Amino acid sequence: MTYSFHKPGFDDIKWIKEKISERRTECCDFTPGNLIGWSRFFGGEIGSVSDCLVVKIKKYNSYSFPKGKNREEALREMVPYFDYPKFSTIEKHETEILEKLFPGKYEFTEERDSFDYVYSREKLATLGGKKYHGKRNHIAYFERTFNWSFEELNRSNIDDCIAMNEKWYTLNVEKDREGIEDEREVLRLNFAHFEEIGGIGGVLRIDGEVVAFTFGERLNDNTFDTHFEKAYSDIRGAYPMINQLFAKTLLSDYEFINREDDVGSEGLRSAKLSYHPEFLVKKYSAVAK
Repeated sequence: MTYSFHKPGFDDIKWIKEKISERRTECCDFTPGNLIGWSRFFGGEIGSVSDCLVVKIKKYNSYSFPKGKNREEALREMVPYFDYPKFSTIEKHETEILEKLFPGKYEFTEERDSFDYVYSREKLATLGGKKYHGKRNHIAYFERTFNWSFEELNRSNIDDCIAMNEKWYTLNVEKDREGIEDEREVLRLNFAHFEEIGGIGGVLRIDGEVVAFTFGERLNDNTFDTHFEKAYSDIRGAYPMINQLFAKTLLSDYEFINREDDVGSEGLRSAKLSYHPEFLVKKYSAVAK
């Protein structure tokens, strides 16, 4: 028996969505926009094992936990075939399945920098209570100071968002050249295939000029995954404004919003914690003992 892996492409979107919906996942890494967009940067390839989606991660010499209804059957095939391979980006309940099938064979380690931050959509939309007082103040300043408008992201305004992101890139690239350049490429790829992904986004303007935008896609039946949120940091209130408007006006079908990980950045971690997540999606690696 042999397994074939290939670089994921937009022709794979339907199959990827089917597999991640068969067994509920809270992890943002397996949405089509993330999986296809970021695969080139970690040597990601996808394949089918027992009709489950498996990601081969060349950068870390590891595999994902199989996604699909036959996940235990897939593990029984994978583990002996690949000689007890390393697994990356696995959720807590997946570590329990691996331990049940192969007791005592794996050691599990938390990947803290990869934990996803998941928020109540309603709380992000209302920002009620003392803990969001500062966010409300910034939004109030923005509303009374600027001639602003908000609209849904679509094919007619994507080019305006790309142009804004190029300005944002120029202002911020020296802070983390590699990471920001990679993100810039992923964003352009996602925008080019906006419809195939099933993207949803919002655009914030001042005097007709884009000053912030956000974009993402469905993760599961009650959770939306926000891939990108960009704003000019010198415009007070732009970030909390786009965040609140998006949650309030375009994501009412969802209970939760996954705002992804902090990649180990203390600044990002502080910003994400300031919005008081409902929970974190813990992720683990599993290495054979």
